[in-house]
Amino acid sequence: MMDETIYKISLAAFLHDIGKFSERASYCDTSQGVGFFPNQDFLNRNMDLYQPHFQGKYTHRHATFTAAFIDHLEKLLPEKFNKGEWGIGDSFINLTAKHHKPETVMEWIVAISDRISSGFDRKDFEDYNNEISVKDYKKTRLLTLFEGIEKENDDNLNNFKYRYSLKELSPQNVFPIQIDGALESDPSEEYRQLFFNFVNSLEKLEHKDNVSLWLDHFDSLFCIYASYIPAATVGRVVPDVSLYDHSRMTAALASAIYLYHNQKNSMNVDAIKNYEERKFLIVTGDFYGIQNFIFSEGGSTNKASAKLLRGRSFVVSLISEMSADLLCREIGLTNLSIILNAAGKFTIIAPNTEECIEKINSVQEKINKWLIKWFYGECSFGLSYIEASPNDFVIGNFDDLLENIAKESDKKKVSKIDLDKYGGVISDYLDTFNNTLSNKICPFCGKRPSDVEVEGDSILGDEKSACKICRDHIYIGTNLVKSEKIAITLKDADIFGEKLKEPLLGEYQLTFDIGGKLSSLSKEGSLIKYWDIAISENGEIAKSITAKFINGYVPTYDETDLKDERYISGRKSEKKKLEMIEQIKTDINKKTPKTFAHIAVKSQEFDEADELRGIEALGVLKADVDNLGAVFGYKLKRKTLSRLASMSRQLNAFFTIFLPYTLKTNIKFKDIYTVFAGGDDLFVIGPWNKIIDFASFLKKNFEKYVCTNSAITISVGITINKAGDPVNLLAERCESALQKSKEKGRDSITIFDETVKWEDFEKLESIKYDFEKWLENKFINNAVLFKFNRLIAMAKQEKELMKQKEQIELEDIECLKWHSLFKYNLVRNIGKELKGDEKEKAISEVEKSAEWISKYTGAMKIPLWQIIYSHRRGG
Repeated sequence: MMDETIYKISLAAFLHDIGKFSERASYCDTSQGVGFFPNQDFLNRNMDLYQPHFQGKYTHRHATFTAAFIDHLEKLLPEKFNKGEWGIGDSFINLTAKHHKPETVMEWIVAISDRISSGFDRKDFEDYNNEISVKDYKKTRLLTLFEGIEKENDDNLNNFKYRYSLKELSPQNVFPIQIDGALESDPSEEYRQLFFNFVNSLEKLEHKDNVSLWLDHFDSLFCIYASYIPAATVGRVVPDVSLYDHSRMTAALASAIYLYHNQKNSMNVDAIKNYEERKFLIVTGDFYGIQNFIFSEGGSTNKASAKLLRGRSFVVSLISEMSADLLCREIGLTNLSIILNAAGKFTIIAPNTEECIEKINSVQEKINKWLIKWFYGECSFGLSYIEASPNDFVIGNFDDLLENIAKESDKKKVSKIDLDKYGGVISDYLDTFNNTLSNKICPFCGKRPSDVEVEGDSILGDEKSACKICRDHIYIGTNLVKSEKIAITLKDADIFGEKLKEPLLGEYQLTFDIGGKLSSLSKEGSLIKYWDIAISENGEIAKSITAKFINGYVPTYDETDLKDERYISGRKSEKKKLEMIEQIKTDINKKTPKTFAHIAVKSQEFDEADELRGIEALGVLKADVDNLGAVFGYKLKRKTLSRLASMSRQLNAFFTIFLPYTLKTNIKFKDIYTVFAGGDDLFVIGPWNKIIDFASFLKKNFEKYVCTNSAITISVGITINKAGDPVNLLAERCESALQKSKEKGRDSITIFDETVKWEDFEKLESIKYDFEKWLENKFINNAVLFKFNRLIAMAKQEKELMKQKEQIELEDIECLKWHSLFKYNLVRNIGKELKGDEKEKAISEVEKSAEWISKYTGAMKIPLWQIIYSHRRGG
């Protein structure tokens, strides 16, 4: 059982600045019945208790509003919060609100954590604590950290053009917008409405009987409503950290300080205020071998590949989430101590004690023992840590701390597995097989033995056997698109419905249908997580439980698929056509993920003569942000832990909130399958031509998201593949294409094995439309397109030839003839069906393509091959 005081100190620190939210919403006519308005009597009676004096005036009015929030909204919070016997030390209301006027040891823990989170040193904070609020502080809007990357004079608000709107988190609101009159106006009404909605949602928050679970829900709710509220709006601070991120960081620091001094028996004010002592461990968790985990191949069947891929991808995020949860539970921390968590990595602030270090090592051993047992060393989990003092978090010192974190994490990567324990052969491997089963070895992975518990499971489809792990991944992949909610419990929880055959990490059970057991499991503490993983069509994010953005988007069958004649056209065999139609009929009402074969069909189109044209193929796109380490490192000025967490969360929101929602709601992209989206990474599969269109959409919107800051760029690799190609091959090809973009200067896209900068890609895309227009006007025909292809190859060879310094052989100069061949083909083949002025116009128009070939050489394949692939008849 976790020490209840850790919940108390963590929550108090998390809520310490809630008064900033309520104060900014408080100036209006109370007769409107909107918002939160403590009566003046409460404020007058409590000013001296919670607010410091400076130059004869009370300052930091928000502290009294924090107290008022706890006092007035007591009924909306778990009952324990205001019970005198809950945890040790102060009353919860004083612990939360006295951070600017601390007196007791516990109050000083919250106060010091607030200071460290802000990145102040002690002298600076003493000045800050005595400042008077400036005029119009409520009009200050949250800046975006992205605009400030490598910006000169980044401490001058006049140099920033972008702000976040004062709205709740949603796919539509994640983008900063340029300053205009509306943004500079009085935001009181926006604050009132935002706070009213927050309080209204708080009233409906579930699981008050389970403080740990309720805290997760509250964390999610506060993120929705406070992500675009600036934490600081007065004095010397730059308002680029949200109230949510500052509050969460304060909670993490307070928890670590409390446990440190409690375990060190040094609970006194002088020790709490000591900035030199190394009180913290910055713990980093990293899931190694993600590529192998998701794209593992070797089975004898390609069935259920889409479900399996979806399940494996989700489990990557799940393992990271639950590893962090397991570590926090073992150390005795709440999940508010997890300050970063995305893309298979997390960071936790923990106390620097021997007890904590023992827990870190034992949790790492427990996780890897489970991974070795089921994945034979193909993947592992690493936990690294460094010591830190409060001084290390001060602006100016923080760079060294970051560098040390990175170095320790890199050291862990080269020793991922304890070879003394796990090296060599798996001695009992052959003994685990059961020769009485239909398939002795799992037909899906080809590695693990089939298991008797799984034999005949209906979720396996035509296959009768599987290992527990593949069965579970198919179970998850099948249900992710059907269910909006996921329950994670302790492994021995009383669940009667479908669940995992093998508990995750050997500790956690997962189910999509917990039925009427939810309330009882919550009360007894067996319900660990309860997530809503869906975003509605209108962009609404769940508010009554934890919203978790780890699901992505996967296309499923609908009524339009039944009427789509592309499935029964083209060069497929009649048997294949019938199989595809039968699968649609079978799965139409089950919300089943589309197979890659069904997705590939969507790349074809019917022309005006109702003839099917275009190749039937998949496009695979992989993208990530360039030089992210540098962006978080030397490119970000005024580094603090809160700023890093804020920027990480904001970057993650683009990939986990905006993009999946776009795929779900934009009809143009509805057949694109999300393999992975999170952190700074994206991996999607879809109809090849829609993927290319999506690449342009991705680039334009990412550029908009980072305020057109050229210091933050994204690179993409795209490959074209057959629907039946093994998924590991798809991944390898696409990863190779992305690496090519990275190696050739970044801020680039590679497609058809040609790498270009985004600016050139957009110009080449416009050239594609010129080719389309020429075909439509009969300036050129398909034969001319293939002649262009030869000329492009020759031009590329010529360009490479010109770079050579050694002697050029005679047979190598054949490529120099492309100029004359271009002229010959132009006169001979352009506008064959045209005469007179029309033919001259065609020749004049097409002639400009010689300049394109000279400029772009091999990259001209990008528009040309799209046209050729799109116009191929019969699929």
